Amino acid sequence: MKLLSRRILGLGFISALVSLAFPTFAASTPTLRCRFVGQTTVYKGKLYTCIKVRSKGRTFLAWDSGKVIATPAQPQAASPSASPTPSKSSEPIVMKKIDIPIANSSEVPNNSAVSFTAKNRYGNSTTYILIRNSEGLLAMDATCPHKGCIVAVEKEGLLCPCHNALFDAKNGNVLRGPASYPLDRVAVREENGTIYLSD
Repeated sequence: MKLLSRRILGLGFISALVSLAFPTFAASTPTLRCRFVGQTTVYKGKLYTCIKVRSKGRTFLAWDSGKVIATPAQPQAASPSASPTPSKSSEPIVMKKIDIPIANSSEVPNNSAVSFTAKNRYGNSTTYILIRNSEGLLAMDATCPHKGCIVAVEKEGLLCPCHNALFDAKNGNVLRGPASYPLDRVAVREENGTIYLSD
């Protein structure tokens, strides 16, 4: 038993040394969960995009292989004692949110849930669900957090056609699995008879 635990500790130590000495053996994809097609993130100097992948007859969301972010050439310092300025490439790339005019106010009557498709801030077509109830107007991304299918507005609620997950048509909360997370909320405002999303 003692010999076995020493071997396990030894293997753990060796794998830690290998990942320090050879960083390419360490995790090469982002630790952030891929939630929808077109989502981007920066990880270890690369820009990753969320894509649909098909393997063994199943389709799921995963990060692509990533593109190396080009860093601008640093001008050489006049004297060796000058400290180099930090590179701006280490800062994360942030996509600014945009206002999307998605529907006329009359298209979303009281006590209803209606789906609309529009281009998100990445330029990808995305389906959104607008809900109007006694609490006001609510918007959410119609992408199921389980496997990325688009949920549909049905009598019993918001239904995922892929694996039968069901979400509450009042707030997007999970009513039935296999989904574990509610639908993602999106900022919404209504102005002069037009409904805008901020995405």
